[in-house]
Amino acid sequence: MFLWKNAVVICVLLGLATLPATMLVRQRWEKGYVARLVIGGGLMACLAVSAAPMLLTQIGFLLVMVASFDKRVPMAATYLFFFFWAPAAGSLLAVAGAYIAPLTPFLSFAGALFAGYLLHPEHHQRRRFVMTDLYLLGFLLVFCVCVSLRAPPSGMARNVVNYFIPYMLTYHVLSRVRIARPELVLRLLLFGAAAASLLCIFETVRHWPLYAGIAWVKGDLWTIDMPTTWLQRGGIARAYGPYAHPLTGGAMLGLAATAAWALYQARGRSGPMLALGIATLLGLAATLSRSGMVAIAVGIMVFQLLRGRYMLALLMPLAGVIVITTLPILGHDDARLSTLYRLELVTGVPRALGHGVWFGYREAIQQGLLDAFIQGQGIVDLVNTYLAIVVQGGVASLVPFLVFLLSTFLHYPAIRRMRPDREQLLLAQALVAIQAALLVSLALLSSWAAPMQLSFVVAALLIALRFEIARAHDAARKAAKPAPLVATLPDIEGERLPALR
Repeated sequence: MFLWKNAVVICVLLGLATLPATMLVRQRWEKGYVARLVIGGGLMACLAVSAAPMLLTQIGFLLVMVASFDKRVPMAATYLFFFFWAPAAGSLLAVAGAYIAPLTPFLSFAGALFAGYLLHPEHHQRRRFVMTDLYLLGFLLVFCVCVSLRAPPSGMARNVVNYFIPYMLTYHVLSRVRIARPELVLRLLLFGAAAASLLCIFETVRHWPLYAGIAWVKGDLWTIDMPTTWLQRGGIARAYGPYAHPLTGGAMLGLAATAAWALYQARGRSGPMLALGIATLLGLAATLSRSGMVAIAVGIMVFQLLRGRYMLALLMPLAGVIVITTLPILGHDDARLSTLYRLELVTGVPRALGHGVWFGYREAIQQGLLDAFIQGQGIVDLVNTYLAIVVQGGVASLVPFLVFLLSTFLHYPAIRRMRPDREQLLLAQALVAIQAALLVSLALLSSWAAPMQLSFVVAALLIALRFEIARAHDAARKAAKPAPLVATLPDIEGERLPALR
């Protein structure tokens, strides 16, 4: 069984985004590489809407990504394209039932990274240990222990496979690969986000969710098929594109808009880039998500502050407040109810957990302790990553997670001190801005979805960029150092006297 109409539309929309993307290339070979990415993205879409079993779908995703790596393109750039474009990036397949398989979407992406790392030694770079490594290891270990306190051995193994292995592997690889062309990283990120945005625009215009029915075609009818629930706000349908939920899609596209602004600073005014940027903004608008608007406002504000453009930095949050308060769909009663619900979560969930707040009590939802927070869909939706971590792993897990996120900002001063070139500095500023936006956006989103995964990726990329710049800095310093002068004495009776150094 194959949803061929859905597959055709998805591939056509990807092709529409490809046209301006190919007009941004700087070398002829890049066009061939973009074509390879498009073929891989289309294959992933076809696998997602086909009757291929969940496990084979994830293996197909892994093989497609491995085949897309190239020695001339940073591995991080290829990864970010698929992360924003592929359905697995938004955990849509996990929602449709892939979580029951031993190979989950994020694990398949991590496995592809590791395989590409082994196949392409030219991307390797050596780096020393940094404290962020320790903070990440501490968070993952503490969380896996807390979430497995009352779990059987099979549950403990599942937690290690679902959380520790993919996140540690992704961080380990991305923080140890070279970023020789920072502009290409931003460009492919924008390409993937613009393609995903076109799906969101189409779904809003046609009222046709393109990834709906995956659970049905895969044969996992007993799982929750979230895409078939066409969410609405203010009586208007909300798109989600390749993501599992409009909140997730909106946040991801808001972060992509921050990267687009950084790319504009690197490349200057460009028609094709303007087309991709407008498509990303329209896709964000199609999700009707306040989280996406918060992400883009915070991201561009921090980016402009890092560049010393303080006036525009102040205008961004002001514009966001005006948009949210003046649009009835995003403000007024719906906004008030949503705000009250989120405030009640912050104060009520820890109180309902009791002593379980310290080490987590994931059984709280099944046992009805959080029934007071059931939404209109009849589920308890903890639209706050920090609260979700507290419920699953307690405060003991939340503290190292926050320390890990905050430690990523310490790499930016180290990058500035080495005086990187303009493109490297812009990429560093974009990554810091995205991480700052994520810190705020995670308070508006569910846990372990694409935005939380992206926070690990951003930390790894900052570290990789830091040591890429350090390597070039050391090479330039050695080249500029003059050769030492050595005095040579004449031979006396067949012997050479020691030279003075």
